[in-house]
Amino acid sequence: MQIKPTPLLSGIVRHFLVIESDAKSAMRIFSDGNTGVVFNYGDALFYQNEMHSGSASLPACFLYGQLDRYRNVWAQGSIRLLIAVLHPFGAAALLKMPASELRNQIVGCEDCFKTDVALVNDEIATSFVIHDKIRAAERFLLSQLADFSSSNTLVTNAVNIIHAQNGLVPVARLAALTGTTERQLQRKFEEHIGISPKRYAGITRMQYALRMLRKRSGDLSLAGIACESGFFDQAHLIREMKGLSGLTPGQYLSPPNVLAANLIRLAH
Repeated sequence: MQIKPTPLLSGIVRHFLVIESDAKSAMRIFSDGNTGVVFNYGDALFYQNEMHSGSASLPACFLYGQLDRYRNVWAQGSIRLLIAVLHPFGAAALLKMPASELRNQIVGCEDCFKTDVALVNDEIATSFVIHDKIRAAERFLLSQLADFSSSNTLVTNAVNIIHAQNGLVPVARLAALTGTTERQLQRKFEEHIGISPKRYAGITRMQYALRMLRKRSGDLSLAGIACESGFFDQAHLIREMKGLSGLTPGQYLSPPNVLAANLIRLAH
């Protein structure tokens, strides 16, 4: 379930996402190009970095930066998550730090925000109506915006162009359209988003392909989706998808796996 934020937060929050499940299972999260703040009002969450062994518990409220590799997440019991999906530059703008330092990082809200996070978590957990939970989260985020400064205009324009073209824009063309150099564009993306413009465009292109995959009719084959979204062929699409998510198209769509565009329930 996606819910639009109050207009006062539209400059930093894309939408709110509510995920609730009583089925005990692991989930996989991978990049959709956005950052976010997660409020957990269910059982404790744990995560495992696919590149390293071991696991760790997640705070009840945490902020995450850009991801360039997937992670597995699981709960011992019920899953109850309210996620404020931020714009790509949102995490770095909230914390006022270079986005590159937040890449693949998870930061507990108690460590980075001035508001008493425990009170916000309690209010979200005890509210029976989803919209009341969202109002509590919005009040929390608004309290952090007193001296908020939005992303660099160059980056914002570049991101808008990338989305308008579904990621199918070379960096050289993107630099020309935004009136800058490739080197300057690279530096600004690293500073404000945390990944390169080429990487961001690639993630956007993959998310475009996944949207078509979720909505496809019998007339649109996987090869057709690959062609439409700018991949060389079906094999290229599958290879890039596995690199981003560790999943094949079939694994991604196996019902009821899709909890969100970039959050998948894993089979036991």
